Amino acid sequence: MHKRKTAVLKTETKLESSTPKVEASVTIDFPRPNEKVNPGHYAIRVTATQGAPSVMVSIDGGEFSSCRCDGGYWYFDCQASVGRHSVVARTADGSAETRARRFEVLNGNHH
Repeated sequence: MHKRKTAVLKTETKLESSTPKVEASVTIDFPRPNEKVNPGHYAIRVTATQGAPSVMVSIDGGEFSSCRCDGGYWYFDCQASVGRHSVVARTADGSAETRARRFEVLNGNHH
């Protein structure tokens, strides 16, 4: 009597995403580190990875506020008051956040 061996093939199916996942990132373009700016209207400019749903900024540790998108950049318009300040930017979903960027608003008497 001959015993017949039966081979069993095992297969694995791996589902791969058709679109690679891009890690979100945000960068504060302006103000530059330790930049000195004039008081009054100032537009903070942020760059975010393509597809970021929205960007928010916090000034001096305050609540995060929404930025507006224009020409591929994110802007936050503020009234810059005299003194030293810091700004942090993040994606609205919190998946990426910058370190604090420090800048100074001059009192208007500097040339």
